[in-house]
Amino acid sequence: MDCKTCYVVVNEEDLINCSACRGSYHYACIGLKELDFKKMLPMNKIKWKCPSCKSGKKKDNKNSPNTPRLECSSSQSQSMINIDANALMEHFDGRFSALQSAIDSLKSDVNDKLTGLSATVNSWETKMNGFASLIALINEQISDLKEENDKLKQDLDHIRSKVRDISDCIDRNDQWVRRSNIQINGVPEKKGENLLSLVKSLAQKCNFIINIDSDVDFVTRVAVKNDADNKTPKPIILKMHSRYKKDDFLSLLRKLKNCTASDIGITGSQSGYKIFFNDHLSAKNKHLLKQAKRLAKEKGYVYCWVRNCSIMVRRSDQSPIIHITSERSLNKIV
Repeated sequence: MDCKTCYVVVNEEDLINCSACRGSYHYACIGLKELDFKKMLPMNKIKWKCPSCKSGKKKDNKNSPNTPRLECSSSQSQSMINIDANALMEHFDGRFSALQSAIDSLKSDVNDKLTGLSATVNSWETKMNGFASLIALINEQISDLKEENDKLKQDLDHIRSKVRDISDCIDRNDQWVRRSNIQINGVPEKKGENLLSLVKSLAQKCNFIINIDSDVDFVTRVAVKNDADNKTPKPIILKMHSRYKKDDFLSLLRKLKNCTASDIGITGSQSGYKIFFNDHLSAKNKHLLKQAKRLAKEKGYVYCWVRNCSIMVRRSDQSPIIHITSERSLNKIV
């Protein structure tokens, strides 16, 4: 389209039309900058008038410079106003249509997003319900396991009590079968020794009347468990038929203070061996006696001894006697 000022063909986007004379003008030819032209609102472009119409003079035409100014009739002015109004309405209708289209597009997009979000929420709700059911089942199983565990604990405590009772019973029986035994330590060993003659010599030494045939069940040497010292003589175990005779015999033997091998007729390098006489204790009671002696020494107890296979401690002559029968009773030594 030609510009009315420079008569050059210009793109329609770069032209502006006068609302009075309807002439088309290039924005540069009317003194507008490109930035200012692009900032103009559509309604301002519709109302725009060329400089000639604003001044009330007709714009000169190069081909006919003296062309008289055309006066617009009232009907033409009214028609121009109608055109401007229609153009403005069309402009607003277009803008509203574009806005409505954008709103509809946004609404559709939001609906799609909400639909997807709702599906996701429903999926998670289903999963959470599944988790809740699983957790409820696990809690129920845990509760059942707890009850079962409590029952097993009760059974275990009962079994432990039974085992403890059985162990105590075995220990008592182990010591009971030794109740008629005397353990003799320190007697030198020699090949072809006669232990019965040894018993007779000890009885004569302490003035105890003994009948070997009726009073003695057996007499023998026994190996000490884990004893790696071959130089130490093996203990002699004398088993008698009567526990009461055994107690009397042991009581007299213990009165033989500082008894040595020479006292029972043994000569040579081994004649100075000291001989000791004790109850024949079970392995458990030997361990208890060892622990009791250690604690009694640490706590300042004067006495720790064995009588009739019973371990006893006493702090002084005026103190009560403490019987040591188990590991727990060692706690009495304070």
